Amino acid sequence: MEQVSLSKYPIKTSVLIIDDHMLFNEGLSLILKESVSFEVIGQVYDSREAQFEYHKLMPQLVLVDYNMPYLNGLEVVKQLKAQNSTSKIVVISMYADYREIAKFKEVGVDGYITKTIPPAELINALEKIMAGEHVFSQLNERKVVHQKDNFALKNKLTKREIEVLKVLKKGFTTEQIAQELSLSFYTVETHRKNINHKLNLKTKKEFYDFLETIEG
Repeated sequence: MEQVSLSKYPIKTSVLIIDDHMLFNEGLSLILKESVSFEVIGQVYDSREAQFEYHKLMPQLVLVDYNMPYLNGLEVVKQLKAQNSTSKIVVISMYADYREIAKFKEVGVDGYITKTIPPAELINALEKIMAGEHVFSQLNERKVVHQKDNFALKNKLTKREIEVLKVLKKGFTTEQIAQELSLSFYTVETHRKNINHKLNLKTKKEFYDFLETIEG
């Protein structure tokens, strides 16, 4: 019987993905599963579960989003490092700026990669990181600032104000919004005034451009 050479079947790097956006999480998983270098052994959609899943799976590589509800990526990294983590940890995000990347480096992450990276470049970057390199993507500063501004603006709004904007995005009038959300006309008017005050956007175009960033 011919003996099968195990060298033909290289051991893949085990990966845990932590990202609250299900679509991106699943897409990233698919890209890695199709590679010859990586094997996804776990996916976390709620950052509060990251520490437990990490301890249970003990992956060789952790890919973590930065902007997540409950615990952001920096806090997750600190949790994992507190467990004397020997895993490589890479932050993948759309919003981090140079100051935040400096914070990632301070807590010992092995890389920062933007979510706009092509799949082949992603695999190449992760292979370099597993080989011992540190990879920190170059940022398109203007684009990141614009995205980060929108992210910061959303954080100023309450959950109810976001709900009002979601309905407003559908083209509803104040009266229709009130009916849709079971609120009074005057309550919706108050929410709209508060939203305008918080956003402080100068033109209708700026407002409608921001409105397009509201999911739902």
